[in-house]
Amino acid sequence: MKKQSLWPIVFEFLSIVFAVLLALGLNSYKENWDLQKESEVLSKKIILECRKNSSKLDSVITQNQAFKSYLDSLLAQETVTDFSFDFNNKLLSASAWKFTQISRSFPLMDQEFLDYATEMYEVQNYYMTISNNMFQNLGEMIMKAENTEPRIFVLVSHYYLTNILDAALALRKTYQGFLNEYDIEQNQS
Repeated sequence: MKKQSLWPIVFEFLSIVFAVLLALGLNSYKENWDLQKESEVLSKKIILECRKNSSKLDSVITQNQAFKSYLDSLLAQETVTDFSFDFNNKLLSASAWKFTQISRSFPLMDQEFLDYATEMYEVQNYYMTISNNMFQNLGEMIMKAENTEPRIFVLVSHYYLTNILDAALALRKTYQGFLNEYDIEQNQS
């Protein structure tokens, strides 16, 4: 009689263990599925951010190339009597990248995508750093210089702008390479 009453208990125990393992497995599957979907959303946000930054950068490059031509014309003159500052700089966003790096779905993302995005944001950071340094250095120079010739400001501005344009062109090339590789919408048109 004792053997017959033991089988229902063993069966019930095995049923509970199976149900718990099934629930844990389903929960793990759902969590992985959610993280995978989140990684896809984050990838799309990085691509969108890249598109927006690229568009901003194109207008910055166009205006700064015109300003550089103006500076070239001033440098061609013997003396500079008047100088106006018309440099364009727009803040480029990196929020999608920063959010991606702290996300739990980061390890599930495509490694090549992440490598390319890392390179792109490093080039962007370099561009932003030298742009900000230019403004800071020129601002300090203007504040300290009482009787400085305008030609000095033109030379310094030309130097900084040349470096900034080189960095901006390298960044645009990086953006285009990234978008050519990963922007499905751009590649379909």
